[in-house]
Amino acid sequence: MRVDLAGLTEAQVAAMANFLRWPTHRSGVVTVDLGRTDRLLRASGLQAGLAAALIAAGGPLRDTAGARRAARDAKAAAGVAVWAAAAEHPALARHPELAGWLADERAAGRMPGDPVVRGQVLTDALTVLAALPDPGTGLARLAQRTLGRAHALDGGPVVGAVLRALVRLTGRPVPEGAAARRELWAAVGVAVDTVSSTALVCGLRVTGGGPLPVTLAVNADAGLAVRLTLAQVQAHLDGGGGLTCPGEVFVCENPSVVEDAVARLGAACPPVVCVEGWPSVATMRLLTALIGDGARLRYHGDFDWQGLQIAAEVFGLGATSWRFGAGDYAAALSAAHPQLRPLGAVPAALTAGWDTDLVGAMTSAGLAVEEEHVLDLLVADLNGEVARRAGPPARRS
Repeated sequence: MRVDLAGLTEAQVAAMANFLRWPTHRSGVVTVDLGRTDRLLRASGLQAGLAAALIAAGGPLRDTAGARRAARDAKAAAGVAVWAAAAEHPALARHPELAGWLADERAAGRMPGDPVVRGQVLTDALTVLAALPDPGTGLARLAQRTLGRAHALDGGPVVGAVLRALVRLTGRPVPEGAAARRELWAAVGVAVDTVSSTALVCGLRVTGGGPLPVTLAVNADAGLAVRLTLAQVQAHLDGGGGLTCPGEVFVCENPSVVEDAVARLGAACPPVVCVEGWPSVATMRLLTALIGDGARLRYHGDFDWQGLQIAAEVFGLGATSWRFGAGDYAAALSAAHPQLRPLGAVPAALTAGWDTDLVGAMTSAGLAVEEEHVLDLLVADLNGEVARRAGPPARRS
C-alpha cells in the first residue's frame, strides 16, 4: 500500500530519503510504500513495526474509513426511523390521505438532509395538520397553540411541508403567490391574519351588546352593506357574545346580490351574508356562529361546477336551498339570457347532496346560470321576507 505525502519541508524529505535509502529525493508530493517502511522499521534499532511507531508518536490509530461507513449507516438508519415515526403520527389517523403526502415527501427528497432536523420538521408539520381543519382560527393563533410560537408558520420548511400536505387534503392546486396561499389556508378554516379575512353582510342584526351588534345595527338601519373582519367576529364570540338572529338568514355567492338588495330594499332588507366565491374564514366563522345560535340559513349560488362546490361547504353547515335545486335551474335556464357560457366536463365525484337531481340536470343542459341572471327573483324573495316579517296589515274598524 502506498500513500502520498505533501507539504513536507526539504529537511523532512531528506530525512525520509535517508531512512528509506533512496539514492535521491525530490520536492513536492512524496510517495511512500508502507510495506517497505514497516520492514525497515522492524529491521532497525527500533525493532517495531510501522503501526507501533505511529502509536508511540501520535496515540491510538483510528479507522477513519470505517468510522465514515459507520456514520453513514447510522445516518441512514436514523433517516428510516424518522419516516417510520412519522407514519405512526396521530395526524395520519385523522387524515389517512397524508400517507400519500409522506410518500411524496420522501421520494422527492424535499426534507432537510440531517435526520434530526428532518424529524423535527416532520413532527412539527404533522402536529399542525392534526389540528386541522380549525374553522375560524388565525394562523398566528394556530401556530402558538400547536408549536408554541406565534410566528412558527410564517415561513420555512415546516410551513412549506404543511402547505404541500394541504394541497393533498383539499384537492386544490399548488399555491402560487400569497393570495393562493391564503385561499389554501382558508380551505381548512385558517386565516393568515385576522383583518384581511372579511365577511360581507347587509340587513343583519343580532341581539346583545358590544361593538359587533352595534356595528351591524347602525349599518342595517342605514340600509348599508358592511364588512366584518375575522378579528371583530372572534372578539365578539371569544368575549361570550352570541349571534342570535331570529328567522332566516339568506346566503348568496356574489356581491351583486347584496348590492341590488340594499339598493332596492334599503333599511328594510332582511339579513343577507355573501360568501364572495370560496367562503373566507371570517364568513365561515360568522355562518357557523349564526346557525349555532338558531338562525336558519338559506343558500343560493351560481349554477356552475364551482358554484356547487362552494354551495356544498355552506350546505355542510346545515343550510337549506334558496332557489338552488334542479327545478330552479330549469326555470332559470328558460328565463335567462340566451348567451350562457358552457359548463364543461363535470368534475369527478361532484355531488349535490341537497338535491340529487341537480348535477344530472346541469350535465344534460351543459350551461351555467349565474346569480346575476336571476337577481330579480332573489330580491323578490327578500322583499317577500320583508312583508312576512311585517305581518298581516292591521284591520280597519
